[in-house]
Amino acid sequence: MEFQEKNETLNINKNELGILSLIKEGLFGTCKHLMNEEESQKILKTHKFKGEIFPYPLSFAPRNNEENLKAQTRLNLLLNDEIVGHIDIKNLFRNDENFIDIFNPNECLLKNKMRISGEFEIYNSEIKTLKENFLKIKNKLNAKRITALFSSFDPLHRAHERMFRWMIDKADLVVIFLIESYKNDGFEFTLKEKYLKKFIQSYLPPEHIFIFPLKGIDIFHSRLNPGLESIIAKNLGCTKFVVGQNHSGLGMFYDHNQPKTILDDFSKDYGIEIIVLPEFVFCDKCRMIVSTKSCPHGNHHHIHYDSNSLKNLLRAGLIPPAVFMRKEVSSIILSSLFPKRFKNMQQIYYSLFPTNGILEYKEDEEFYQKLLEIHQMSYMV
Repeated sequence: MEFQEKNETLNINKNELGILSLIKEGLFGTCKHLMNEEESQKILKTHKFKGEIFPYPLSFAPRNNEENLKAQTRLNLLLNDEIVGHIDIKNLFRNDENFIDIFNPNECLLKNKMRISGEFEIYNSEIKTLKENFLKIKNKLNAKRITALFSSFDPLHRAHERMFRWMIDKADLVVIFLIESYKNDGFEFTLKEKYLKKFIQSYLPPEHIFIFPLKGIDIFHSRLNPGLESIIAKNLGCTKFVVGQNHSGLGMFYDHNQPKTILDDFSKDYGIEIIVLPEFVFCDKCRMIVSTKSCPHGNHHHIHYDSNSLKNLLRAGLIPPAVFMRKEVSSIILSSLFPKRFKNMQQIYYSLFPTNGILEYKEDEEFYQKLLEIHQMSYMV
């Protein structure tokens, strides 16, 4: 069917572009178009599409320009004054009062909101490039066991490291989906990406880890639907999905003294293994990072990796002890939060720390790392 070319444009935001890209690359399932009214209503009633589990309709309601929408026309998508794609509008329909879609999964939309269905294209898709790069690495490694983890790493701490090592031991390839921070005091995405890459390059086998950044996409950051995360992992090609027991949307409960989660039925129907990891803590009796399930000592011996508390320390300019975080990570964060903090930092560095006699300019990160190394030293009388 021929579509009329139109100069009409629709402004979208980064989040909407990201979700459209995920749909187009099949990461939500086999449906790669914007659903019509019949398909959308079927999803709302059955939570399935062509046998695939999916919680939300893949339909799109523009935030403005409703009066200019017409069926059988092409609508250009505009982001920051740049055309990033187009939608060939096949049909238009209005939602009822209980409508929830993938673009607004945590809220009911206004009644009678105009919705678009039809095929679409995204130009220069970052998601497409990431998927292609992942498939190249997967094929190069001939990876069969692929484990996925979603996290904001806000901040990255030792418990995350323990999870990484556990996953690497049991997989050919590990996919880390880096998501946006939920709270307003969360660290910037580029900062998180920087210290995550630095940690992986320094302490893990980087060839067996693939970072899949979901920058600017907000549907994951509240962590309310681990099923949605599992769907993305499955459709990328992962065979296992790892989630911590403290995941805000996991909904753990006990049935006949057996722990259950909302993902149990999903795992059977969708064909991906779900692994719920217990909380990791540092036990001052065991003198190592352990799980609360395996450690025999009480909570009064456990040091907890509370992300909000660690973030508050860092934002206050305090260096968390090495038992909580790697010095490379905290140094990157502090140097970003407090650039050029010490006017005479070079003098402080050379006055306190040993050098090889050659005066060289030291970055803020190097200063914090050296300071942390000194913190770890013990003095014997």
